[in-house]
This record gives sequence, structure tokens and C-alpha cells, in this order.
Amino acid sequence: MWYNDLTGKIIGGAIEVHRQLGPGKPEAAYERALAHELGLHGLTVRVQKPLPVVYKGVKLECGYRLDLLVDNTVVVEVKSVETVLPVHPAQVLTYLKLGGWKLALLINFNVAVLKKGLTRLVLGLDDGTEVSKPVDPCPRLVAPKGAPAHFLCRADSGDPETEHVARESIAAAREIHHELGPGLLPSVYEECFCHELHLNNIPFERSRPLDLFYRGIPLHQSDEVDLLVGGRVIVDVRAVQCVLPLHEAALLSQLRLGGWRLGLLINFNHAHLTEGLHRVVLSQK
Repeated sequence: MWYNDLTGKIIGGAIEVHRQLGPGKPEAAYERALAHELGLHGLTVRVQKPLPVVYKGVKLECGYRLDLLVDNTVVVEVKSVETVLPVHPAQVLTYLKLGGWKLALLINFNVAVLKKGLTRLVLGLDDGTEVSKPVDPCPRLVAPKGAPAHFLCRADSGDPETEHVARESIAAAREIHHELGPGLLPSVYEECFCHELHLNNIPFERSRPLDLFYRGIPLHQSDEVDLLVGGRVIVDVRAVQCVLPLHEAALLSQLRLGGWRLGLLINFNHAHLTEGLHRVVLSQK
């Protein structure tokens, strides 16, 4: 039961970090934010703990480090990847063997819902077996009172100037799709989109850095907004088979962190561009 209580607190902290930062950020940002969150709740966290490798009595300088070690009991491996590969949990089990710990959490923050990014790894508990299985979130940590509540919607942003920029951006995308059609690389569509904006005297910024903070603490990492149009609308240009919830969640997090209201996710890989237009609006309850 003690193990479950501790992992429950860690998972609750990870859920809060994911709620604040969203997916698609650097692993180091999630690592720092999670360490800070767990520390606020009285847990002892060691970050980037060295892990020596001893082979047949010889200590090897291999340079392995644990992302987080919580209360000297639970190893936490932080990921921000599109797909967790079989080698990832196998690597964490190796860490458990080397350090003599029994329990680990592999947490992939690059998901729309954090539940899908949680894997619990057990080495030698109870029956001496090794288990790798996803887990449902345990009781989560309580969010601070008065924290703003954000949600995703498809409605009007409520700002006429923002909606005007959105209409101009969609018109530019329609022109490009009419001229080129589907099936090209995303980089081609983005270059053409920027050229079309330039022709129409629509201001835009490319590769806009977005500094990351967690509860007011700088994480010394940054995200990057690929395209900001008119200083108001984030445009995410894609050419994929289908838009995933992860893509919308990542765009939503950029809106929240940057203080913008509206994002456009434009997938050019459709016969009719209307099917590839996704509005992501940040509102407050």
C-alpha cells in the first residue's frame, strides 16, 4: 500500500505538470517541473542522480543518470516522444537492477491525455517477477485554489481582430491548396504559406521562442511557435494522414502559455481543404 501511495503522489504531480505545460515540450522542462511539483508536496527528489555500473566487481564509468529518484524509492524516467519503444521500459528495468530499487514510473508527457503515457515497472516485488503495464492515475495532487480553468472549444474567439487574422490566414491556405493540391511536404506548404502572407502584406513571425515557466519558476527551456500570424493567431501547418488529439493538445498548450486566444491547425493533405481546417480556441470559464 505504501508503494501505491507514493506512486499515486508522483502520478498526481505529473498530471498537474501536464495540465500546466501540455504536450510537446522538451524532456528537461518536464523533469524540472515535476521535481518542483513533488518538492512542493513534501517528497524528496534527486534530479539526474548518477548511476554507476558495476560489472564483475569493477565500477565502470558509463555516465548513466536517473532522471528522478523520489524518496530514494521510486525511479522516474521522463520522456517526451511520439512513441514509447520496447527499449525504453527495458532500459528502466536495467536501472532498477543496477541500483537495487524495486519500482519505477516511465512517464511520456507527449500525449493528449497523460493516462496514456504512464507505465509502471516493477522488479522483484512480491513474487519476484518483472512487470510492465500501464496504470490508471492514482489520487492526484490538488491544484492551487484560484488557478484559471482553460478548455478547448471550436467557437469564435470573441476578439474581432483575431478573427480577422484567422480569416486572412485561411484564405491564404485555400489559395495554396488550390494551386498545389495535397501530397507535398509540410515544409513546402509552410514556405508557400509565408510567401502568400507576404504578398498580402500580412505580418507574421517564424520560429517564435516561447520561454517555459512552471508555477512562476523558469524551467530554462523553451518551446517554439512555428508560425504566429498578425501577433494573434498561431498557425500549425501539417501534411499528415490525420490530425491527432495530441496535435490539438500541443497547440492548445502554446496558446495558454503564450497568452493567445486562437490557433489554426491546417492539414493540407486533404482533397478538400475544409476537411483539414481545425480551430483551437482558448477560453476561460
